[in-house]
Amino acid sequence: MYKELPMTTILDFISNLTIETIPKPALRTARLCLLDAIGCMVCGMNYPPLLAMAGTIAEANPGSSAIVATPFSSTRAWAAFINTHAGAYFDLDDGHRKAQGHPGGVIVPLSLMLAAENGCNGGELLAAIVAGYETAVRSALILRRQGGPRKGSGAWSITGGAAAAGKLCNLSKPQLRNSLGLAEYYAPQAPQDRSLAGPSSMKEGMAWASYTALTAVELAAAGFDAMDPFLLDASQCNDLGRNWEICSVYFKMYACCRFAHPLLDGLSELIKKIEITPDSIESITVQSFAKALLLRRTAPESPVAAMYSIPYAIGCKLIKGKVGPEEMRAESLSNRQILDIAEKVTIEEDPELTAVFPEKCLARVVLCLKDGTLIKSETLSAKGDPDNPYSRQQLRLKFLRLTQSLPDRRNEEMFDLIMNIEHENPRHLWQMLQKRSYRR
Repeated sequence: MYKELPMTTILDFISNLTIETIPKPALRTARLCLLDAIGCMVCGMNYPPLLAMAGTIAEANPGSSAIVATPFSSTRAWAAFINTHAGAYFDLDDGHRKAQGHPGGVIVPLSLMLAAENGCNGGELLAAIVAGYETAVRSALILRRQGGPRKGSGAWSITGGAAAAGKLCNLSKPQLRNSLGLAEYYAPQAPQDRSLAGPSSMKEGMAWASYTALTAVELAAAGFDAMDPFLLDASQCNDLGRNWEICSVYFKMYACCRFAHPLLDGLSELIKKIEITPDSIESITVQSFAKALLLRRTAPESPVAAMYSIPYAIGCKLIKGKVGPEEMRAESLSNRQILDIAEKVTIEEDPELTAVFPEKCLARVVLCLKDGTLIKSETLSAKGDPDNPYSRQQLRLKFLRLTQSLPDRRNEEMFDLIMNIEHENPRHLWQMLQKRSYRR
């Protein structure tokens, strides 16, 4: 039975949060966040360049913490780094509109690793995940309120990672205060718009945020002190325990930036209604918010650049019928049919759509056919938002698809375990995620 949580500060909230004090909708979302992040980690680690990177990091930094979906292990901090990098790599990880980024890629890998290593139960794991999301989103809102250049996900999800890790490591409230202060001070700058304009493996600083969040917790536990975090007295924390931001998380089906998703959904609807062949298209106009113009490259030179290219995503949708990890691999970037479509795409700002961003991510697509016909999609928000969610079955199928590389066809069993994690041992789940024989 749900019990309302008495709360005076962020430290009280994190320390006192238990599975009994979390409402059912937030618990339901936390399980889905766990499911989704695990699928994304396994999928990313199945990409040979990331697997090779994991092996290099493990060899240079030996330790006992597992790197997901590999036979490798490393120090806790470096394992956290590569697990987050894998989960964020294909841009399939969850997000939050008001925060303008991805909380789960940092919070979930850290939480699962520490819950397994520290012998925590499934309820403690879920409580740590919820504490992490509630903390991270409020950090993002504090940063947005302060103004200045937009900060990427790593700049604010780091505090969520520190909150979750600190909770699972049983930090005292003074230690937790120091870990949050350290996380805020050492957070990556993560200049979001510049990284969109020049995509790279940095992926909004998320992997470094995991490394640093864990380091902040270890420093605080060792007695290192820090400034009082902004989270301690910010007005954005006044609704903790009443407004559950984790319930506003969105999930993704396309392996590309969220800015492209309403356009891909619009194309899907048009294709269902009208028979459209790629060679019948003269030009494509995207009408979106101003930030979408950062994603107008037509010939991406790397997988990450492809994930941040609206023209390339549209080309994949029209030529391949899908926009998944396979389309973002290096070997797909030279597909001439996709690139020919991408060259036909122009992106225009619609001031009305800019005015409602980031709370709403709206866009429409207009196809001009060679016979002069104009076909226009509705102005759409992306599927997967809380007001237009994917079903549990759709998220299950995504998970199974992303984890099919695991041996012994164990992903079906994993799905059931995750959906009942409060009654399970996280160590069992963690063991199943390693590429080695497993016996429960």
